[in-house]
Amino acid sequence: MKLSKRGKIVAVILLLILIIIGFFAYKLFHLNQAIHDSDGTDEATKATQEKIKNNKPISIAIFGVDSDVKRAEKNMGQRTDTLLIASINPEKNKTKLISIPRDMSSNIPEVAGNQKIAHAYAYGGPKTAMDTLRQNLDVPVDAYVTLDMDGFKKMIDIFDSVTVTSNATFSYNGSSFKEGQKVKLDGDKALNYVRSRKEEGAGGDEGRTERQRQVIDTLSKKANGSSNLFKLNKILKVSEENVKTDLNVGDLKSLYSNYKDATESIDKESIDGENLIETDGVWYFEPNEEAKSVKINEYKTNLK
Repeated sequence: MKLSKRGKIVAVILLLILIIIGFFAYKLFHLNQAIHDSDGTDEATKATQEKIKNNKPISIAIFGVDSDVKRAEKNMGQRTDTLLIASINPEKNKTKLISIPRDMSSNIPEVAGNQKIAHAYAYGGPKTAMDTLRQNLDVPVDAYVTLDMDGFKKMIDIFDSVTVTSNATFSYNGSSFKEGQKVKLDGDKALNYVRSRKEEGAGGDEGRTERQRQVIDTLSKKANGSSNLFKLNKILKVSEENVKTDLNVGDLKSLYSNYKDATESIDKESIDGENLIETDGVWYFEPNEEAKSVKINEYKTNLK
């Protein structure tokens, strides 16, 4: 499936951070201290910064992680509820965005046996998650942005809800949706809309991935059209509490200045396949390798 829609950035959190930069320049140092998750000394980070400095194509992993008190108490780590990769090419003015099914059968570095790709983040944070993407998809990953789903909910509420047309008929966690009907989503209801996948009618990972893109698109447009300083101050606070990235604020500012035209032409893809019970008795998403190869090649071509 191929779509092209106007957007200011490949994922809503990156968009929101960039908007913040325009209105809160005097707070950049504080924001950088809060969200930046790298000392910037390793060679990979330096190479990424050099790409951004010279306006070269860049590949970014975007992780939406679960907030789970029980998991935190047991020190089990966070799993990615949403997983995307984006190749942004400022020379071609083109962005390729691929949604990765969270149950996709994968090999996680230094972890024995078959695993779901969503578990990589829990095993070793963003570094392990990026290495897993590189190993299983054969794609370069230059940087990452992580958004805690609590922050996603708060962002929705800051902008007083979003309205979308439901892509399916299903119920989840007390919320009901009907295919083809418009629905106004506050933060809690938006989470129910984008998290459901196993409920009858929800459409599995494919249906959920489409809903996530719907909400991201709608929220991006609302955020881009806002100049309300009170709201933007709230966004700053939510970002500080719920965002982590190995890009510093200077990198993000450069992305906003030099890459924004590339994000006005976004091809959005998802990986096709089927859910199967493997020999370990666990459900996994098995991608259609031929179709996956085509989309991954298009993704990498956009980095040339």
